[in-house]
Amino acid sequence: MKTEPLQRPSRASWRRPRVRSVTGGAAAMLALFVSTFAWAEPAARLLSLDLEELGAIKIDTVFGASKFSEKVTDAPSSVTILTRDEIARLGYRTLEDAVRGVRGFDVTNDRSYDNTGVRGFTQLGDAATRVLLLIDGHRANDIIYDQTMLGRDSLVEIDEVERIEFIRGPGSAIYGSNAFFGVISVVTRRGRDVNGVEASTSAETFDGYSGRLTIGKRLANGLEFKVAGSTYASRGAPGLYYPEYRETNRGIARYRDGTRAFNLSGTVSYGDFTLRGGYVLRNKDVPTASFGSLFNEQNDAEDIHGFGELAYAHTTSGGWNLFARGYYDYVDYHGLSLYDNGTPGDRVRNNDSGRANWWGGEAGVSKSFLNGFRFTFGTEYRETLAMGLRNYDERPYSKNLDVRGDLSVFGIYLDANYDLKKWLSLVGGVRYDDYSSFGETLNPRFGLILRPAERTTVKLLYGQAFRAPTLYEVTYAATGQKANLALQPELVRTVELIGEHYFDRHWRASVSLFQNDVSDLIQQVTDAQGFDVYVNEGDARVRGVELEAEGKWDNGWLVRASYAHQVSEDKLTGGKLKNSPTDVVKTQVLVPLWRDKLSLGLEGIYNSSRETLQARDSGDIWLLNATLLSRELRPGLEISASIYNLLDHQYRYPGGPAEAQDTIPQDGRTLRLKVTYRF
Repeated sequence: MKTEPLQRPSRASWRRPRVRSVTGGAAAMLALFVSTFAWAEPAARLLSLDLEELGAIKIDTVFGASKFSEKVTDAPSSVTILTRDEIARLGYRTLEDAVRGVRGFDVTNDRSYDNTGVRGFTQLGDAATRVLLLIDGHRANDIIYDQTMLGRDSLVEIDEVERIEFIRGPGSAIYGSNAFFGVISVVTRRGRDVNGVEASTSAETFDGYSGRLTIGKRLANGLEFKVAGSTYASRGAPGLYYPEYRETNRGIARYRDGTRAFNLSGTVSYGDFTLRGGYVLRNKDVPTASFGSLFNEQNDAEDIHGFGELAYAHTTSGGWNLFARGYYDYVDYHGLSLYDNGTPGDRVRNNDSGRANWWGGEAGVSKSFLNGFRFTFGTEYRETLAMGLRNYDERPYSKNLDVRGDLSVFGIYLDANYDLKKWLSLVGGVRYDDYSSFGETLNPRFGLILRPAERTTVKLLYGQAFRAPTLYEVTYAATGQKANLALQPELVRTVELIGEHYFDRHWRASVSLFQNDVSDLIQQVTDAQGFDVYVNEGDARVRGVELEAEGKWDNGWLVRASYAHQVSEDKLTGGKLKNSPTDVVKTQVLVPLWRDKLSLGLEGIYNSSRETLQARDSGDIWLLNATLLSRELRPGLEISASIYNLLDHQYRYPGGPAEAQDTIPQDGRTLRLKVTYRF
């Protein structure tokens, strides 16, 4: 394959045999959903409750939707809560696994990074910038690429998670940029939740091993602390076949898929103050020869992200909730790729990097009044201390890029909820942001929440959100690519109708109808001079319907099934969006096998085929995962055995613009054995 010697990799773009149809599998999963939904109401009648029991119906609370604790039925969003118990019993290994299993969210993988999408919009070559990730309220998207890290590169290790709030819909009225299609709010464990020492280790397919140690406690004087460290290493798939490179090593990337990661986090709390911090280092071998690098050679990417934060939260005797935080973050990306320098046998190592550190702060107040009115008001500021992007060739040295940038952001927001009647609430909010890069933006949301019956909620919502152009998109200017200092933010306007009903204390169901209109989409194009440049070019629309039914019992049974039908349109071409599945079915079943000591977790995921960049079908995706979990067979001992992709389905995701491959094959059947011991 002939490559241009000076076309070097750029970080933000990182992202055959036809796969046989699994329509039958999809139909089976859809049948499971329909049957679950159908017998929910008969079950409610058979398990009729008296008035006292009806009052005991438990409705989850969410904080991230409005920065205020409220029932999910009162939140101006469609919300899913995933608990620590569910994470363990389903055998999730990373946040990526958890996100993939939740209604409305999607994850694709190019064997370098995980790309997160929501409701039929997952742009190829994107750095997952349209979802905001929060870790205990701390913004985890970095300031250079705005990337949402969900795999081994995430700041949070999945075993340290207490709960995850998945909040669909535009959230810029509260959080500003990146809360475009949704917010993923992770709440980690406290010292009291650990209450001692916890150690775990795991072994998995592809010579994968992990180890973790967590220490946490709440002392008699009120001091509470937790510290956790984990490490992970895997050689990855031993041989990945790419027919596009059949002339090199017969198209096989041999042991070029490894991952090494280290994660450290800590929290100390006393009174109203909490000091927390986190650090992650991940090194990933890149087997796809992105950006024309040499195939089956050592090409890798290393990501480092760390932060420290001091937070304050206090509730006065009058019920005023005061909160504030100040933080410092650091990110360091480093990519090494090998290229043909234009002469046979003459190779050059290219070094691509992005580094930044920044600080920020937030302060606010919330209050709930007896007349049914509550509000949240806050202000936020963040600013880079240093930011640089570099790209150069080693031996002989040749500089391709060396730019500096800076960014400051000021935001102020107000969110309110007023119960006009017992059956009717008015919600609304607005946020003003001022960016040093492009200027001002104002983003509102409002809606009506109706309660036509005691256990039924109907929400009619409208919201607007924005995604600011990243420092990378604005300033990157190497050979073949130029900057665009005039780049403007993307906008999305969303209308959504949500219906939720609790049949009894066990069963609930929901339906959502939505329309997302995206304008000023940021895309990379080639200009008249032949340079690649990011511009605001393109509009898109996604319409869809989501159905979900869920049953939970105190003895550990859980049944959850969802179906989504989403129709996407690229308004520029009139065609369907790339990498957008039309039909998605997801199911989770948790079965207690023996008391509370042994359980089985089953998860099924179906995605209809996606269109690739070359206008081909990537093929349907049909995944079945199973986890057997034992607890307290001996005091303090927990063992789990998981099989992922149980049916060994050969599936692929579309490749991005940086890859020669039109589709990227994913892992077949893999196994994991994990042991945890608590002292």
